Amino acid sequence: MKPLRFALAQMNPTVGDYSANTRKIISWIAAAEKKKADIIIFPELALTGYPMWDLANKKRFIEESLRHLARIVESTRGKKIAVVLGFVDKSAKSERSRNSLAWIERGKIRFKYVKRLLPTYDVFLEDIFFEPGQETVVIPWKGRRVGVTICEDIWDKRYKEKPLAELRRKKADMVLNISASPYYRGVAEVRDRLIKRHAIHYNFPICYVNQIGGQDDLIFDGRSLFVDQHGRVLFRAPAFAENLFYFDWKPSLKSPYEVAMPAAAGSPREVYEALVLGVRDYCLKNGFKKVVLGLSGGIDSALVAALAVDALGPKAVLGVTMPSHFSSRGSWEDSEELARRLKIECRVHPIKRKFEFMVKAYRGHKKKEGKSVPEPGQVTLAMENLQARLRGLELMYLSNDECRLLLTTGNKSELATGYCTLYGDMAGGLAVIGDVYKTDVYRLAWYRNSQGEVIPESILTKAPSAELRPNQKDEDSLPPYEVLDEILYFYIEKNLSREDIVKKMKGRASAALIQTVIHKVDHNEYKRRQTPPILRVTEKAWFGRRMPITNRFES
Repeated sequence: MKPLRFALAQMNPTVGDYSANTRKIISWIAAAEKKKADIIIFPELALTGYPMWDLANKKRFIEESLRHLARIVESTRGKKIAVVLGFVDKSAKSERSRNSLAWIERGKIRFKYVKRLLPTYDVFLEDIFFEPGQETVVIPWKGRRVGVTICEDIWDKRYKEKPLAELRRKKADMVLNISASPYYRGVAEVRDRLIKRHAIHYNFPICYVNQIGGQDDLIFDGRSLFVDQHGRVLFRAPAFAENLFYFDWKPSLKSPYEVAMPAAAGSPREVYEALVLGVRDYCLKNGFKKVVLGLSGGIDSALVAALAVDALGPKAVLGVTMPSHFSSRGSWEDSEELARRLKIECRVHPIKRKFEFMVKAYRGHKKKEGKSVPEPGQVTLAMENLQARLRGLELMYLSNDECRLLLTTGNKSELATGYCTLYGDMAGGLAVIGDVYKTDVYRLAWYRNSQGEVIPESILTKAPSAELRPNQKDEDSLPPYEVLDEILYFYIEKNLSREDIVKKMKGRASAALIQTVIHKVDHNEYKRRQTPPILRVTEKAWFGRRMPITNRFES
């Protein structure tokens, strides 16, 4: 058989932006034709963007999909290249739409295929919106029999239906899989194992093309692949890069060089790049050119500031430090030094007078009512939260006044245990590191400094503190983060029971401590429900973990 040139369109679409998505698709088809590609393959739902949730069942949304699909089909007249494109189609049987694939050649749709397996776990709810397909499709093309699949169709372990097995029975000798598979740390290795195993088991090559980009809280990493029937990866597209990639496949070549997994897979560098992409796309796709965040002098806000600068540039980022009575001079100075190194604007807005005014007013009201008041110098939990909320108020004003997206800076360890304040440090439009454990915050900061030392050493080495009362340290309320994060990982991501975690952590954490942490996680669901969107970088992000708020079950 003759060699084939594949054009893998690792595309970053925007949901519902049919005009821009269509222009890009038509442009890339023309570019691939000029490069003499035999076929160009776009990701799942590349025309519409993914996920689109309830938009999938809006009549005009589907009509626009079909109208723009017709434009794309027309653009292929006179061209030799075959086009494989994901789009949303209407159903003749129900009110639900269909997650579909079109095979286009010379101004005509030769074949359509409808996704068979619709996931309803983790961050996916596809069975609610889409009608599943019933048939496998094998397409005769250039002397080959090409089977087509969409994303979950190859993740078939939990399903009775096995689309790849059906394609093998229909004598497919190659399979294409178009995907919109979201990123989490470690997913590259999981995908590799899956696709290699299928290729070897069914004895056919698999070409996998994945979406990249940020969409709400999800980040898509691309990493499109071509795996031969022996399970060897012959081509890898890079992570987090939007581009048209070419691969020349010579089936007769007996000992091709296998492309190894990049060393960065699963590393702090990879997670950092994912978060940069997530921030950039969330801002730009939603029309925000500028951001604002509070600078506390701590590691969390320092990391978020660095991510924002790398995503949008220093001129787009405003940092605000808001010292109170309990803020150390070191934290104030560290914030200013961080801003200087990042070359961002930094403003100082003290909250001391606002805090004093409100506390004095509340004390006065209580005295008039004959109620007891705190002793002079005593700091109550309400007073701690008041400081956080005054800062949130300040930042939200600047967000509204200057049309800046407010980035929240809380991490996953804090959100898990409720060590955060509603309408205070949780206020904002995007939770950048809400899926990053505290220990990983340090790893990401160290990685960023290895590329250029922007985070001061004093921030990296100081003991974490909210600085809401005298001499406060995080470990006054929480276990050491290296212990806490291990418990959280086992409970949240691995869904282990208290008894199993006790066994896993024998000698490192007591059963009582583990139970206390689990209790904190379970009883702070109400707070997490009120967070801004949280960029997903772990296997079990908060959106994928659906727990009731009203819940008396003790795990």
